[in-house]
Amino acid sequence: MEAPIYAPFEQLRPSPYSPTLQDRRAIFADRIEQRNLPILRRLKKSEIGNFGGIEWRWRDGPDNDGLGSLTGLVYFLREPDASLKRYTQDRLFVAAQGDFSRVEQEKVAREWAERIGHDTASEGFGNMSAPWLNISIPKARFEALRQEKGWVIPANLQLRFSTYSEPDLPQLSEHVQSDIRYFAASDRIAGATPDIATYDAIVLRDGCFFIDEEGEDDPLAMFDIGTGVYRDNDGHMAFRSRYSNFQPRLARVGTRMQLGYRSEVVDPPAELIEACGKHRVVLVKSLLQAAEYGGD
Repeated sequence: MEAPIYAPFEQLRPSPYSPTLQDRRAIFADRIEQRNLPILRRLKKSEIGNFGGIEWRWRDGPDNDGLGSLTGLVYFLREPDASLKRYTQDRLFVAAQGDFSRVEQEKVAREWAERIGHDTASEGFGNMSAPWLNISIPKARFEALRQEKGWVIPANLQLRFSTYSEPDLPQLSEHVQSDIRYFAASDRIAGATPDIATYDAIVLRDGCFFIDEEGEDDPLAMFDIGTGVYRDNDGHMAFRSRYSNFQPRLARVGTRMQLGYRSEVVDPPAELIEACGKHRVVLVKSLLQAAEYGGD
């Protein structure tokens, strides 16, 4: 069975997106940091080897138009309270004991990313911020892993959990569940991948998703954590984003699409192989219909 592609349309603006609370808080904190840069620059220059960076922390509440109340934890290695008072007594900032200075931040952050695993943690750095690790799995899963491994993470190495590691829409809508044997999806946010366009159709054969490549050795398809399947307004099976605040129009099953960078899965889910047979498994990162991409 073949579904028609969606009628191509000229992309005049970004796909529909509603900023999350996390997004709005990050934008607000950045503005506050920019406003206080003169003080923070003097502090950073004079306290080199002592200053461990700033961490912006939120507390839920009605302040700042419902964003909550904001506090800037300023980390120091030596005499935190006295160190901060030399530069400001603004109650926006609170002194805190750090475990390393910004001079060491690159070494510390990268060592921890390697210890945790680069498929789960990636390091990040900011102008005045304490360094951070972007965590690609849900917070509860990471906390269980931290207890299991006995990780004692430095006080001023922030852990940043993305709302995109916990989609709020199901993988399969109730209208397609009975048609699909097994839906294989990654359990974490995909890391940075090469910017590349590749084209093929993803088809459903006997309840299993295959990439319809040339030849007879078509691989099974595995999808990103944020990908789901539903029936669109015309009743056709199609892919969709699993984030209710971000709903770009993805391709219909059976149509040629832009699959982005593909990587072969070395250790595919045993349930997928049991349900769909022993085949290669390929993870795809994009599901935009080819008719809308790059003038194809």
